[in-house]
Amino acid sequence: MANIIIHCHYKGAEGAVKDFFDEMQSGLQSEVYAEDGCIRYDYFLSAKDAKTGVLLEKWRDRAALEAHQKGEPMRRLIKVKEKYQIETTVEIYELKE
Repeated sequence: MANIIIHCHYKGAEGAVKDFFDEMQSGLQSEVYAEDGCIRYDYFLSAKDAKTGVLLEKWRDRAALEAHQKGEPMRRLIKVKEKYQIETTVEIYELKE
């Protein structure tokens, strides 16, 4: 079984990424952490560019990630991201242990 590591890179207008992260951290982030198989789900603002940030995720396995992607927290996350007009680039890695 391989852990899945995800780097979600976010880009938006000045202040939009911070506002998006603040809204996510006000409740939705804890809902994702409560999902079966979620090991890490943390947001970081860039220290150099106020228009960018990253979400680091770690999931137990691909099945846990797929369940997350179909779940209610993900549907709400998409709406919040649209609200702030955030562009996203996603990189997915498998960690062989």
